[in-house]
Amino acid sequence: MCNGSFSGIGKRGIKMNFKILVADDEYYARKALVMMLEKSGLPISVNGDFEDGEEVIEYLQENEADIIITDIRMPNVDGLELAKYVQEHVPKCSVVIETGYEDFQYARNALRYQVKDYLTKPINESELLKSIKDILVEKAKSDNLENINKLKGIVENLDFAQLIQNKKLLDELIPAELWKDHSWFFMAKGEVSHSGYQQIEKYLQKKRTTADVGNWYFKNKGECILLFFCKQKMDFKACIGDADLLQLKNSMDHNSWFGISGIHKERREIERAYRECIYAINNRILINENLFFWKEELEIKNLLEKETLEIFSRVVEFGRIYEAEKIIDNLFARCISERANIYSLYNAIIQLFSVLRKKYYNGCQIPKGEGGYFLFDFKIDLYQFHTADELKKYLLMILKEVCEKNEENENELLIENILVYLENHYADDITLNELAEHKYFVSVGHLSRTFKNKTGLTFSKYLTEVRLKKAKEFLGNTDFDITDIAAFTGYNDASYFTQIFRKSCGMTPSEYRSLERKKKNQKSDSEKENNL
Repeated sequence: MCNGSFSGIGKRGIKMNFKILVADDEYYARKALVMMLEKSGLPISVNGDFEDGEEVIEYLQENEADIIITDIRMPNVDGLELAKYVQEHVPKCSVVIETGYEDFQYARNALRYQVKDYLTKPINESELLKSIKDILVEKAKSDNLENINKLKGIVENLDFAQLIQNKKLLDELIPAELWKDHSWFFMAKGEVSHSGYQQIEKYLQKKRTTADVGNWYFKNKGECILLFFCKQKMDFKACIGDADLLQLKNSMDHNSWFGISGIHKERREIERAYRECIYAINNRILINENLFFWKEELEIKNLLEKETLEIFSRVVEFGRIYEAEKIIDNLFARCISERANIYSLYNAIIQLFSVLRKKYYNGCQIPKGEGGYFLFDFKIDLYQFHTADELKKYLLMILKEVCEKNEENENELLIENILVYLENHYADDITLNELAEHKYFVSVGHLSRTFKNKTGLTFSKYLTEVRLKKAKEFLGNTDFDITDIAAFTGYNDASYFTQIFRKSCGMTPSEYRSLERKKKNQKSDSEKENNL
């Protein structure tokens, strides 16, 4: 839980109290969320909790909000419809979706509505507050930009994602005539090397600005933004022409790439265009190209069948990392062969991780990977990965941590079950092979190694110890014949039983019985004397 002051909030000129709305048709779930938020110590206030999205929309028509936390499934207006409304009418408001495992196929549609985060039910308090804190940090940076009055020295310290939050500053940078003289615009967001910058600049110098098409250029710390303005609504290729498109491609080196947004009409849509560029460019992980175009309809393919998820669940449960890795390898191979977009892959990753979360959330120390990304965060920053191999390596690293932990837990449970079984079936004809292959369905080698690691004894040695312990109890407490006791403890051959007993105890069964009876008689005589 997060308490106390909040870094970045409370400085002069920055908003001190962020307004949050909660929407969930489950009364107790909604009130639990409100309680978590109100006692968080963060600079927030819960300004309303609602049963469905329709009530939230009515509220937003008359009031402001900074963050909305909404269940994905609600009557009247659900979470996705609400997210769409917020994107279109309150773009500065951030949306967090609550979803269950069964709703991930439905929740994937929220990708197009710029949802900030996904929280799985039941809501974990620390995850909720971390998500809110991340959003507050982002908003605090944006609010701070509103206080900037001087252009000099500012741009070089800002990336475009920060810049677009400051309308005044952005309007000073982009010539007003571009917005005035043109009706439509495309954004091209690139990540380029130093040589890539030079090539882009040469391209722009050669490109003749016509009455129909204009352009604007921004660069900073590896990020390159191109805005193409046109008078008529047309696709990007038609806007700049085939020759210019080819020239743009040729101006980039192998370390440069661009994502191209859809066409937009109004200046306030510039943030949406920027996000579309990011969505497009993320596909470089799967496709070896340098230009990526946003598609209005995000076709999300289902790359994981129910049966595959069930198999994945089982193999991870038993710590079988090789089989789990094979499923991930097949997932990436299928994604590439079917030319699925990155969000199809992302959706599949969420499904895999949701299986892990569902099984191992309670009482599990969630592993933390390189760079501080938590396994169950659902906020893997795709933009940090440049290739499919990088992403796969990261996933396999996390999977290894989980499988190793689960293998250890599973081995603990396996040995516990076997020890109980031996206590109850020591007289049976028990072999390691039989237990491994027909009862617990593991390899003989694995069971042999695990058993010795957990008990300090080989399987046969441990079974012998159990049988001899039971034999001693029979010898000391009953008058059964030695032959019968041998049979009771799993030895059909009394001579062999005697041999094993003498080797372990240093005496024959008969000698042990005589000794035990002598001890009991001495104890009885001692007790009688004490009573006198």
